[in-house]
Amino acid sequence: MKKPFRLTLFIFALIPLSALAAPIGTTPDTRPAAPQERPQWKDNGFSLQLGGNYLKGNVDLFNLISSFSFNANRGQHQFFADASNMAAKNQGSFYMNRASGSALYAYGLRENFNLYAYSTQAFDQAIKLDYRHSYGIGACLHKLAQPNFKLFLLSVALAPENEWYQQGLNKFTVRSMFRANAILPLTANSELGADSFFTPALRDAGDYRLFGEGYWKTGIAENLSFKLSCANEYISRPLPGIRNNDLGVFSSLVFDWGSK
Repeated sequence: MKKPFRLTLFIFALIPLSALAAPIGTTPDTRPAAPQERPQWKDNGFSLQLGGNYLKGNVDLFNLISSFSFNANRGQHQFFADASNMAAKNQGSFYMNRASGSALYAYGLRENFNLYAYSTQAFDQAIKLDYRHSYGIGACLHKLAQPNFKLFLLSVALAPENEWYQQGLNKFTVRSMFRANAILPLTANSELGADSFFTPALRDAGDYRLFGEGYWKTGIAENLSFKLSCANEYISRPLPGIRNNDLGVFSSLVFDWGSK
């Protein structure tokens, strides 16, 4: 058996882990990916990630994870739209059902500095969240630590959030956001990356969210990559009955296409 074929079988064997072990908390749904950590298309481009599994018989199991991202670049203006979902069903009942979407606009004020505004929407059955709407404005300083890093950025934002839960609770919070993001090239087609942010409430510093993710990504074909990630998120004040920490190890295939 040839090595590329063995590698392909190994990758497809890992794909189901993405649906089984991805974090199911709230933090990633409230902050879109930074423009600089995405593929840098000349005009337009999109990315697609897929993973999941299906079993029927003695075990009735269905898992699916997917995400889609589109962006358009017009000089100093960048526009992004994202959507993602995670769903898991066992014996005919969903025990995980989560979906989110976001829109992001970034304006390049200087070569290494931009201003941005965003909006996100989400629901998450696992944490009893019926709907969340968050939006924010901020500034980002990037192209730091070059040439060693492909990306190193620091950003800050002001981010109000409005949440509705199944218990009839409505919670409005204005948060600040501090973010650090880095990508370190390993070879011509592989890299290590890390993303982290801290979001305390403005009026109560004890109410905060903390998220960290590290990943390894390598190209396996033209426009196709394999990505293995580990993520942890912590919420200081979850609802009663909801744990405050989620840890996940997950994998996915990433397809990128656009004009460079």
